[in-house]
Amino acid sequence: MKRLLLSLLLSVCAVAFAEDPVEALARLLAQKGVITSDELSKLNSVEGGHRVQALISILEAKGLLSSTEVAKLETGGSDPAQTPAVRLVPAVYAAAAAPATPAVTPQGPPTGTDTTSVPPVTSQSKFPVTLYGNIVLNSFFDTSLNNIEDVPLFTGKQGSDPFPNDKTFGMTARQTRLGLKYQGAEVAGAKLSGVVEVDFFGGQAAFANGINMDLLRLRLAYGRMDWENFSLEAGQDWSIFAPLNPTSFAEYAIPSMSASGNPWIRQPQIQAELRHAMNDAFKLKWQLAAADPDMGDYQTTTFSSGRTPGIGERGRMPELATRFSFTDTVDGRDYAIGVSGIYGRGQNVGTIGVLNIVRPVDSWGVALDWTLPFSKFFNITGEAYEGRALGIFSVASGEAVGAVGTAAEHGVLSRGGWMQAQFNFNPKWQVNLAYGIDQPDAVELPVGNRDRNQTYMGNLMYKLNSTVTFAWEYRRMLTDFRNQLFADERGDQANMAVVYSF
Repeated sequence: MKRLLLSLLLSVCAVAFAEDPVEALARLLAQKGVITSDELSKLNSVEGGHRVQALISILEAKGLLSSTEVAKLETGGSDPAQTPAVRLVPAVYAAAAAPATPAVTPQGPPTGTDTTSVPPVTSQSKFPVTLYGNIVLNSFFDTSLNNIEDVPLFTGKQGSDPFPNDKTFGMTARQTRLGLKYQGAEVAGAKLSGVVEVDFFGGQAAFANGINMDLLRLRLAYGRMDWENFSLEAGQDWSIFAPLNPTSFAEYAIPSMSASGNPWIRQPQIQAELRHAMNDAFKLKWQLAAADPDMGDYQTTTFSSGRTPGIGERGRMPELATRFSFTDTVDGRDYAIGVSGIYGRGQNVGTIGVLNIVRPVDSWGVALDWTLPFSKFFNITGEAYEGRALGIFSVASGEAVGAVGTAAEHGVLSRGGWMQAQFNFNPKWQVNLAYGIDQPDAVELPVGNRDRNQTYMGNLMYKLNSTVTFAWEYRRMLTDFRNQLFADERGDQANMAVVYSF
């Protein structure tokens, strides 16, 4: 039986690009019970140029062909010991193959490779699954003490370190990102899809040499159902409040301008989206979401499998968000403006003397975002916001809600925003210039707290090819502290990133 199969497949390989006899052979094998009718159906749905390899993989998975025989087939019948075999199909290619799907476009610069011609892996439930990611190496030099050395959001107080440790150099790969995207058949008339995405920004292993043994961190995990004009989604995804981010590979695990005017968070939520096209160019979109109510007061510094209620959870209701946007397409470019809002109710608890005190906290925010691609060479993006108790969004980060009995017990009011100008000189070279500011209401903060944080950023990106990108970035941070001019600090970071995308 194996000898007959091998002979037939060698013949097929010899004429695979002539009149494609694979379909006839597959039908014969199905009639003889070698492959199932389902496998035959899936095989016929594969693009013609990949059917030979798909059939070989099916037979190999069933144990009907050995690795030596497969290698012989893939080298046209020559001796595999003399001709190194090149696997035309990944070893993980499933027997029940399906049409290829494009890779997910990662957050940030579009550096993913085109996988539309590559047969996908399939899940156990037969959904096509696409693996994507960015391997990112960052080298950096800092001139100040920062809250995070490799991805600084703000500086420490000037003179807070008596030793000359404010200037540092380091390298890390922990901003590397991996993801899986699936999309499958229709469910209740909707296209089903989903994403699971992680990076390695979850901390370091607790070993003496664990500095570069970085731990996985969940970024995205959601399923989505898309009808023609309506979508439903459940899982962890980007908030619809102030959804844009500047472009950066130096700040890739944490969005650029975080704590300097860029509200952001990825949170568990249930989201609905309604779309309406006024005409071919002008489109409207309305989004609603009910999300996890955490307000950013999670303070644990040790790993824990437990979860204790915070200010937001004590409010006994989900955080509510909405966004309305319109897009106008001009000369193939999408001009978009969006208005979003967020509201959450919480309870701040504490003790004054012998009394246990509960104070209400209303977390709210409004934001305007815009994307203005004036030409294929130049575009402007940005956001502006105002809100109270938005610590989970990195607004007044770490000081968005004060202790009971202080001026900030009901939450700190803050406002700010960011703007980026992007220059695309050609398909290989890109320059981004950005500025952001976060300015909490100083009267609600204790003396010595951070009352303004600004960041200037400029980067140059060179896309060597569809896979490799080099990025150089300079960032200057200006952090001010209430009524402590002597503590105001100015810090710089120079960063070089090498990115391999797949």
